[in-house]
Amino acid sequence: MFSFEYNSYNYRQVITDMAAALGTTVKDGKLIFPESVASGHIEFVEMPNGLQAIISDYRLNDQLYLKRQRIPREFYVLRYEDLKIEDEMTLKIDGEVLTTTNEHHAGVYLTSTLFDISYLGRKGSVIKGINIIFSKEWLAQHLHITDPDEVMATYLNLKTGSYTIEPIDNEYRRYFNEIITSDIDSPLHTATVQNRITLLIERFFSRLYEKSRTLLTPPRISKHDVHQLMHVEALLTQNVHNRPPTIDQLAQEAAMSSAKLKKLFKEVYGTSIYAYYQKQRMNVARDMLLSGDFTVKEVGLQVGYSNLSNFAAAFRKEFNILPSEIRA
Repeated sequence: MFSFEYNSYNYRQVITDMAAALGTTVKDGKLIFPESVASGHIEFVEMPNGLQAIISDYRLNDQLYLKRQRIPREFYVLRYEDLKIEDEMTLKIDGEVLTTTNEHHAGVYLTSTLFDISYLGRKGSVIKGINIIFSKEWLAQHLHITDPDEVMATYLNLKTGSYTIEPIDNEYRRYFNEIITSDIDSPLHTATVQNRITLLIERFFSRLYEKSRTLLTPPRISKHDVHQLMHVEALLTQNVHNRPPTIDQLAQEAAMSSAKLKKLFKEVYGTSIYAYYQKQRMNVARDMLLSGDFTVKEVGLQVGYSNLSNFAAAFRKEFNILPSEIRA
């Protein structure tokens, strides 16, 4: 098992120290794991606005224990994680424990350096994630949130409850995938990654700010139900080329009634189940058209439309433009 503990808010130093513990070095901001520990890498990103980020993309070949010890100087870490868990993974925040077994888990959550936080991952688990560290002064200056103390304190009081308080949706997933898949050899790599990280931050905190008053009261949705909704969302969007599961099928997967599923899904994701699916479907179509690699007919067929007039109408309803015009 590889074990690494740190208590620094300087991510450049953290990745350098981890490389030393692994018996390797950092090259161009990237730490490539020895195969005995993991297959993949961790990348350090310096943002132009004074932020630092670490991007993780690796598969464990041994057990891995990571711990950030409490730091007296207060900083915040926004964490986006997409985990495929083999056997079991344990997350501990300030003494509270969340154990997840044999499943795919994705979520956005916030922690403070005033809390200890640790992970224990098993061999075979796949870790993809982004950690972004910042101060509350940065939050006030760059996102124009006038009272960051109240918003942050409310959120952080949830501790491990925050692990599922912000489920992943289409927009989060889009930004995240563009970061993870960005070609590091491309001259646009740094600019692309910096831009998408900024968009992730803005989305999270704008949503958090809107929810802050609601969070002053106990959540109306249990952690278990939020977890089940995330599972439903993943099933709904994993393949937009096929017909989506029925409401009854999704309700069975979520172990709740159809009425409860529809109500909670709209409360968490802000729209109905099939409207959400349709939006994802149109986003995929738009990306395919913008790539320049597909004709309008090919895109329509790929996202499940045998009638191109129906595809054009659905696309125009979503984006106020015809699919043929997006390539003009």
